[in-house]
Amino acid sequence: MSGIAELYEERNAVRADLFAGRRPKRVFVYAHFTLEAACGLAGVSLMDAHYDLGLAERAHEKVCELFYSDAFPSMNLRYPPVYQLLGAKNWVLASNGAVQHPEIETMLAEDYDDFIASPYDVIVERFLPRVCTALDTDPINRGIAFAKAFQSYCKEQAAYFGTARRLSEKYGYSAGIITGPQTEAPFDFVADQLRGFRAALIDCRRMPEKVEAACRAVLPLMVKLAVPKGPSPGVQGFIPLHLAPYMRQRQFEELWWPTFEELVVEMDRNGVGATIFAENDWTRYLPYLERLPKSTLLWIEDGDQAKYAATVGREHAFGGFFDPTITLVKSRDECIDAAKRMCETCMKSDHFYFTFNRSVMDVASIDIGKLQAVLEWVRDNAVY
Repeated sequence: MSGIAELYEERNAVRADLFAGRRPKRVFVYAHFTLEAACGLAGVSLMDAHYDLGLAERAHEKVCELFYSDAFPSMNLRYPPVYQLLGAKNWVLASNGAVQHPEIETMLAEDYDDFIASPYDVIVERFLPRVCTALDTDPINRGIAFAKAFQSYCKEQAAYFGTARRLSEKYGYSAGIITGPQTEAPFDFVADQLRGFRAALIDCRRMPEKVEAACRAVLPLMVKLAVPKGPSPGVQGFIPLHLAPYMRQRQFEELWWPTFEELVVEMDRNGVGATIFAENDWTRYLPYLERLPKSTLLWIEDGDQAKYAATVGREHAFGGFFDPTITLVKSRDECIDAAKRMCETCMKSDHFYFTFNRSVMDVASIDIGKLQAVLEWVRDNAVY
């Protein structure tokens, strides 16, 4: 057996134990960089990499060369050519190549009733033409524009996953913590893509019954996004969570949580686990997170590490917390000490894995050598 094959077998065994609820021999390490950071590391233009698949692959491989990870450590979820073909207003390409998501209001307050009655039809016939200028035309040209964008999307996605497969084989990576489609919590979809955060929070006070009905109406669409046809065993979909930490407890309990829990339970019932990114601090919601199916994996930005280990860590895989930007302000030894303290706290649970509190998006936000040292320390020393 070759060295790469042995490395893959060892990593895969650690991951398999983590996902099965068994104590792995060591902590699974998952470094996570976006295409923006990858291009900075490789010294290539981010703007050019959006349109040159070879450049993008070179950038992704630079991350593999520099940083230890048990799974493919570079990700790209946004494809600017698609947004440009659609004339999208909700995803906009900046002059430096970064993809930005401006605050928009696609759904007006007076649209609630029609949306609740028939969400898919209203999205296709009313909202998409509002947010995508290329679709604001007659049905024939709208269909042509949509077909071109979909063809571009398939090409871009196939290219990224092809890169991930080739580099995973080359470097002996196991599968990561996200292996399936992305969806959204129903409330976050309504707030993020349709009403806008500000308007959605106002709606929670002025017309909570319509917000609740809109979340319930969109729930089947979010399930459909999350569950592929014939999912492979152990697939993990992705749900980035947004608005809950900024909501009042009662609003969360009545408007945000119920349809989200139903989404995750339905995913689990269909053989799809949920990897959820808990943005900001979810410590006050730990009693709710504990109720989610055991197939749920938590990726945490901030919070009380000891409480996570003692609650959700009893049955759920969890990780995050480590802020890679501390490598700019702390010494190498101090950075390793921070990782060591976190591991000592979180490894009181058998279900902890090591990753960053958020993806590295800018190479200028980290010290490469110190972050390398942290990842290698965890690999060699975070042993059960």
